[in-house]
Amino acid sequence: MLVRTMQPADLAAVYHIQTQAYVADMVEAPALLASRLAAAPTCAWVVEREDKVVAYLAAYPSRHGRISALGQEFQPAQPANALYLHDMAVAPEQAGQGLARAMLASALEYAVAQGWQYVCLVSVQSTQSYWQGQGFMEQTQLNEEQQAKLGTYVGPACYMIREL
Repeated sequence: MLVRTMQPADLAAVYHIQTQAYVADMVEAPALLASRLAAAPTCAWVVEREDKVVAYLAAYPSRHGRISALGQEFQPAQPANALYLHDMAVAPEQAGQGLARAMLASALEYAVAQGWQYVCLVSVQSTQSYWQGQGFMEQTQLNEEQQAKLGTYVGPACYMIREL
């Protein structure tokens, strides 16, 4: 297993994994995935096994309390105090093998190296307990704008944060 920085050549595999991992209404267009990678190329990782991308994590520099709406371009913050984990997925046949934890470890290491204080995300598709197990806590004190962005996600969604 190799965790490495995502490259443009990985985007077709990333899109394919996304279509397997998410409900159809949450799959984001390939052009948007490419735009996000271009906006934050040092904040995206993939897991490669036998020369095949089998998992990915797309993130960007952000601020504590700022939520990305589903389908929105990344808006990297200057200055940032948080790494926002927008999208992480593992190919279904690779589930349960520690790939998500390996990518998360890379992301946390990166955030610490940047001197950021937080890692944030929106938990969807009943993943809240997974994220709680990784040290994240739900944050419910959201302003109206952030609550509206949270509402763009399909099904139950909650904003979660982990202090570093």
